[in-house]
Amino acid sequence: MFKVLLLSTMVFAAREHGAHMHGAGKVSMAFDGKRGKIEFHVPAESLYGFEHEAKSKKDRQKKEQALLKLEEKISEMIVMDPSLKCEIKKEIFEVNQQKNHAEVEAEFGVSCEAPVAGSEISFHMQKIFPRLRKVQVDVVADGVQKSLQVTNNGDSLGLK
Repeated sequence: MFKVLLLSTMVFAAREHGAHMHGAGKVSMAFDGKRGKIEFHVPAESLYGFEHEAKSKKDRQKKEQALLKLEEKISEMIVMDPSLKCEIKKEIFEVNQQKNHAEVEAEFGVSCEAPVAGSEISFHMQKIFPRLRKVQVDVVADGVQKSLQVTNNGDSLGLK
């Protein structure tokens, strides 16, 4: 069932987005009870300020620092209800580089002590990555399907 939920989220997200746009990202979340997945897709420029291949030492450092920040701060960017006691862990990080365009794709596993459906999630993307101005968020949690375009820190989505 979990894979069906994740697939449903991806289809839901796909209809909302077209081409790669600087400052815009996508977050797809799927939950089956207490477990879930978060997929995060964003142009590299929105995280580390450029999309060309990081060849210089300075560029490599900027890229590495931004990816580390994403990994370490994901639970500050996507804030689950504290009573759920959720833990978000990195599973996959990829930078898809094509000539002068790059996109960061990250997948995180989520485990909570209580089901996510019925709770609220708040988003603080711009607090961590100010270049990330608009994020399309699509969530499926135990039959509840919601969508939100996050443009401000503190935007939230109720899963009821």
